[in-house]
Amino acid sequence: MIRGKKTGVFLVCIVILALVGCGDRRKASGENSAGSSDSGQEVQTVYQEVLEGDSAPDFTVETADGGTFVLSEYSGKVVLLNFWATWCGPCVREMPAFEKLHSDYGEDVVILAVNCMEDKDTVSQFISDNGYTFPIAYDLEGTASMKYPSDGIPYTLVIDKEGIVRNVYLGARDADEQYEEYKSAIEAALE
Repeated sequence: MIRGKKTGVFLVCIVILALVGCGDRRKASGENSAGSSDSGQEVQTVYQEVLEGDSAPDFTVETADGGTFVLSEYSGKVVLLNFWATWCGPCVREMPAFEKLHSDYGEDVVILAVNCMEDKDTVSQFISDNGYTFPIAYDLEGTASMKYPSDGIPYTLVIDKEGIVRNVYLGARDADEQYEEYKSAIEAALE
């Protein structure tokens, strides 16, 4: 039963990533500023890949501690933003790096791991089992994930104090290697 549930979540994520990752299908001449086409039909926004040098798209998510995280409220701070899932081996293996970075930087750097569309109980149990204290958020409907389409997870970005994406990482090795790589990127963004 658990395997079937994980497979279902995985397939949903793949479908969303495939649909979102195809690029912006809006036609510039057919869309007005209200987000609807000239024919009066609603046009759905499809987000494009976020690249180094882009402004980080704003989003709001519920955090596992019961709070709310709004990216734009952290202007002036360096943010390490990670998208992950409990069923993703590389995601789970790199989590200790985020805990160590959170311990190293405290309030000076914002660490946020956004879970990709798993239920709250699964995520909360994972946090409890591993004793993580860095901020972890739920993205139950994939709203935040859609603003950061990628070819997979883990997907991690370092965002500078001005809200510009400085580094983009797809995939992960072990926690020690990821810690060193992310620490270097954070230090560069703090300068």
